[in-house]
Amino acid sequence: MPSVVMVNAVCSGSHGRIMSDIGRAAQAAGFRTHIAFARGAANGADIRIGSMRDVYLHVAATRLLDRHGRASRRATERLTRQLADLRPDVLHLHNAHGYYLHYETFFAFLRQSGIPTVWTLHDCWAVTGHCSHFVRANCMRWRDGCHRCPLRREYPQSWLWDASRENWRRKRDAFSALPNLTLALPSRWLEGVVADSFLRDVPRRVIPNGVDLSLFSPRGDGGQTRSALGIGPEEPLLLAVAAPFDARKGYADALEVARRTRGRARVVLVGLTPAQLRSLPEGVVGLARTEGPEALVSLLSAADCLLNPTYEDTYPTVNMEAMASGTPVAAYAVGGCVEQLEAPVGMTVPCGNAQALAEAALALAARKGALAGECRAYAQARFDRAQAVEQYVALYQKKIEDAGKLC
Repeated sequence: MPSVVMVNAVCSGSHGRIMSDIGRAAQAAGFRTHIAFARGAANGADIRIGSMRDVYLHVAATRLLDRHGRASRRATERLTRQLADLRPDVLHLHNAHGYYLHYETFFAFLRQSGIPTVWTLHDCWAVTGHCSHFVRANCMRWRDGCHRCPLRREYPQSWLWDASRENWRRKRDAFSALPNLTLALPSRWLEGVVADSFLRDVPRRVIPNGVDLSLFSPRGDGGQTRSALGIGPEEPLLLAVAAPFDARKGYADALEVARRTRGRARVVLVGLTPAQLRSLPEGVVGLARTEGPEALVSLLSAADCLLNPTYEDTYPTVNMEAMASGTPVAAYAVGGCVEQLEAPVGMTVPCGNAQALAEAALALAARKGALAGECRAYAQARFDRAQAVEQYVALYQKKIEDAGKLC
């Protein structure tokens, strides 16, 4: 029975769910699976990487020295010893960042052991000297060598030191030296970033993420959901969801859309902090969170349009969830949004143009009744998570076959 070990900082959140879904599909295909994680709920994982003390020390090294990914050496060494004992046929790495992994130690082990490796990049951290997203800062230094990082105070935040030049060089040397590595990318946009980076020569495949179409589907409880929010059945409902709903996710833009559509639509924002909730303008509905997946589906289904003012995203899950729930999407033309959204079920507008975003959202909301079926069909054809995880299992099998040919 072939085996695969999946590695990520956490087992929760969207990336944790993706990893778990792939694991279940691999088991169904005859793989023995193990999941390694560092913090949070185990959710079925069987290998813990280090301790919370290791995580806190890694945070300190990041904040004080800008050494994110270059702490947790002992925890990583323990992980490599466990991997050496397990001798998996494939290793699937998700985020290498997240305060848990010493990437140079880890990649040196993978190189020495020869384990076929799949690495899913969920953001741009692997090719930069510091940041996980660079678009909002309009910084392209990662192409030739980071220095004087303009995003040092953003995740993974460094208070005192800028080590972006050294980080970029160390990542290049570690990540480019693994001969049996295949990169998996959720969007063509991120593939383009990789093609311009020091990882340009590493084999890669685009495997878009999907959503659970049995969960995210049109619901008939829209009237009840609207009533609970204090929104009438005839008022267009524009919904925006982010966690956290910060500047990168376009919080100020969402408020500007609410201002520009006042009297013509109601705007509901989900993912707000207590401070944001206290300062909401009159007429805007705010929620800290939804009470579980079913509540999110009901909200998405009740909305007339999903509003996504994100400035940076690789392949937004919420766009897929909305369309699977029968709701069209208006978003800024950034990252993976452009390849996700096509007329008539979605529209993208120039990034930062809140007026254009407001008009696009109103236009789509006016046609929600006519578009609901098309949105659902579009999602079924393009965003089925079952198809995505099957592609990963097929990639595992190919990696094993290729390794056998080299023996």
